[in-house]
Amino acid sequence: MSPTNSLPDWLDHALEALQAGDIKAYTAIYAEDAVHEFPVAAAGGPRRLEGRDQIAAYMSRLPEMIRFGSIDDIRVREAGDELIVEASGHHHRLSDDTSLDIAYIWFITHRGGMITHFRDYMAPPPASE
Repeated sequence: MSPTNSLPDWLDHALEALQAGDIKAYTAIYAEDAVHEFPVAAAGGPRRLEGRDQIAAYMSRLPEMIRFGSIDDIRVREAGDELIVEASGHHHRLSDDTSLDIAYIWFITHRGGMITHFRDYMAPPPASE
């Protein structure tokens, strides 16, 4: 399991859809019964989303709050159906155009290019002041 600096194509395309605000295309990579977890969620934020519909409902609110930008400093380790991604995201909060640099660590289990389980560790963006 040697690290690489590139995301698998299926994940790269999904993140491009997220940057374009196309939540339907982004959530298409989730299996119908997928689970997306936020173990270190901000206060009041969800810790666990179950099923593609619940994930899509949550994600559909994000383009109203955040303009997703580039992702860099990517390190990927993949072994079978397990993927570990470390990355830095550079986004903007829409309410005040504040830059949001977010560190991500993702533990992703996938089957045939479909996410079945996503543990999303991120440094949550600071609350609006």
